[in-house]
Amino acid sequence: MEGHAYARRLKENEKKLVADLTSQNVEPHNILSILKEHDENNVSILKTIYNAQYKLHSSQNDGKTPMQVLMRILNDKKIVIEFSVNNISNELENLFFIHPLSLDIWQTFPHVLIIDATYKTNKYAMLFVDIVGVTSTNKTFSIAFAFIINEKEESYKWVLTCLRLTLEKCMQPRVIVTDRELALVNACQQVFPYVTRLLCRWHITENIRKHCKALIPLKAEWKSFRAMWSILVESPTWTSYTENYRKLQSMLREHQDVLQYLDDVWLNKYKEMFVSVWIDQHLNFGQRTSRRVEGQHSALKKYLQEKNYSLAKFVGAIDRFVKSQLTAINESFEKSKIVSKHKHKFSCFDLLRGNVSLKALDMLVEELQRVHQVDSSNCGCKQQNSCDLLRACMLSTYLNSGECIPLESIDVFWRKLKISPSIPMENEDICGDGKFEVFKETYNKQPEAVKKSMMRKLLDIFQPSKTHIREPAIQKNTRGRPSLKKQKQRQTDSINQAPRRCSFSTVPKFNELNNREPARHSSYITTIPDLNEIPDLNEIPDLKEEPDLNEIPDLKEEPQSCYNHRLIDEIQVMFHPYITHELLSSYDAYARVFTDEIGELYTSLNFLQSPAPTRYWLLMPETSILIANRFGVVLTFLTNRFGSLTFFPLWKGTEEFLYHRVITISLVYGNHYVMVQLEGDSPLPTISAFWIHHRAPCAAGWETMFMSRLELYRQLKPYNPETPFITIEDC
Repeated sequence: MEGHAYARRLKENEKKLVADLTSQNVEPHNILSILKEHDENNVSILKTIYNAQYKLHSSQNDGKTPMQVLMRILNDKKIVIEFSVNNISNELENLFFIHPLSLDIWQTFPHVLIIDATYKTNKYAMLFVDIVGVTSTNKTFSIAFAFIINEKEESYKWVLTCLRLTLEKCMQPRVIVTDRELALVNACQQVFPYVTRLLCRWHITENIRKHCKALIPLKAEWKSFRAMWSILVESPTWTSYTENYRKLQSMLREHQDVLQYLDDVWLNKYKEMFVSVWIDQHLNFGQRTSRRVEGQHSALKKYLQEKNYSLAKFVGAIDRFVKSQLTAINESFEKSKIVSKHKHKFSCFDLLRGNVSLKALDMLVEELQRVHQVDSSNCGCKQQNSCDLLRACMLSTYLNSGECIPLESIDVFWRKLKISPSIPMENEDICGDGKFEVFKETYNKQPEAVKKSMMRKLLDIFQPSKTHIREPAIQKNTRGRPSLKKQKQRQTDSINQAPRRCSFSTVPKFNELNNREPARHSSYITTIPDLNEIPDLNEIPDLKEEPDLNEIPDLKEEPQSCYNHRLIDEIQVMFHPYITHELLSSYDAYARVFTDEIGELYTSLNFLQSPAPTRYWLLMPETSILIANRFGVVLTFLTNRFGSLTFFPLWKGTEEFLYHRVITISLVYGNHYVMVQLEGDSPLPTISAFWIHHRAPCAAGWETMFMSRLELYRQLKPYNPETPFITIEDC
């Protein structure tokens, strides 16, 4: 009978054991071994375990859809969630959730955010965003998780906004560590504008290895270069950084391409986000890489066991994962309270032992070892500024005087040795009675169709197990970040392909290939031209080449109308579809800039017939702002009607663009716009008042970068209240 299915069936107690072990993520072959250890006469095979798990899964789901199962699990486990769906298909697009235990830990340690994303964790191929933090005992814990459909800035911004909404008013992260994913970096800057942002040193080192190792073939030279780069990154002062950079220049005198890569990609734009002399001026608690997240990914995959998990199983695995983290954190707290290491037995540590973490004491001991190497004039403030722990010269004072270091001199981060969730604000209204009454009044006033829509949304909240949300669409072409060879090939293909002539509604999202880290899968590579790229000469006039005198339009030649000039078609192809999309994609933001004029601006852009009445002509200087923002360029507008002006991008800084081009549009004869090319570093006219009044703080660097050319304009044309601008006739 051993080979018969009847003999292999499981007993009731064995079925219960299979269910318990399955819930603990034990692999099927290990479950079978445990069953045979409990009963020597058990003749079950591996297929028996699989069949039992399938029946268990079916009975638990009870005919529910995958999304209903997911929402039921999230609700049962009291997990804080936010989600968004496709308005047309009702498919889940983004899911954000925080485990209640993670929320408690984070409310105790809100100081550090480390963020990274990865693929290949679920059967829908959605991007998994993992946000982790650090405790006083140097333990990593998960803060929040999210599944998003793409790596665009809007998706990351949605995740971070959801995260910020879970914060108490008294809480605020002090530092955020990410890799150089520009969409994520930009989102962090917008959602947490006052938080210090750092770039992961490990990712930077890996990028340098991929780009530069082939350019330095000799093993000894490469080893020396890596050592010199590490010394440069660890430079504690501006003087040492300058000296180390000179040494690096000397070392790379035969490899100028490597030096140029380091300057253009990392040092010129991002050194303040990873070099010690800058990052150690801010509290970072010793966090300089995002490898903690990489470690979390590796540990989590042990719970997942496979790549094609459903979201419901993923949440179940995360539940066990977070609980294991809490156990390890509580153990580390107890260890810091009761363990006394021999190297910590300084008399000045008497008030600290048992009241601050062992990690903090270890760092103080390391700083004490520098006492004989420094004095008050050169001890530096690295540890005090970056970790809020006493520096060497102050420790020396306590050590020599025999006084105890006061507990208050140690940052509260290092003194937390228990999980203590924050108390809600006293005036915070979370009862909701008043809001429910308002909802009821609003609901009763709606027509029947609107009532049904509102009721469906309400039921999704109160009865998640009956939700009508559909499963996410399986994402295509998510094979991870492409190789360098494929990245370059895609950029070349994108540059060589002619731009599409179409209205804004069919233009894909613009991608600044030269200014941002390449997308991690091919579905985000676009063919829309960028003014910072080399244009297709068959479609767009080159703004960088030396001009052909036969091709430059004669500004003295009066056109018969505003539609018969040689460059009008090119200007329209280059700008019109993209700036229309720019206006509509950020309409609310531009409404605050243009106020009452935004309607007239939209009307002028939306009129596509020819010839156009005067009221539909290009509205300047307002359109100049859209062009500068959309293409990341500096635009000068020359006119004698109301004065020449310079327009910088409003909401992005110089560090976000690899090239900083200046283009010029001129109004001639009061009825015709042409693009002109100015030679060399020509003067730049007065900065537009729009930019001065509405620019973001990060955009202030534009004025600094072009200050010399702005000053040259002022010298050539001193300010005169009657004629305050240089006009075309003056040039």
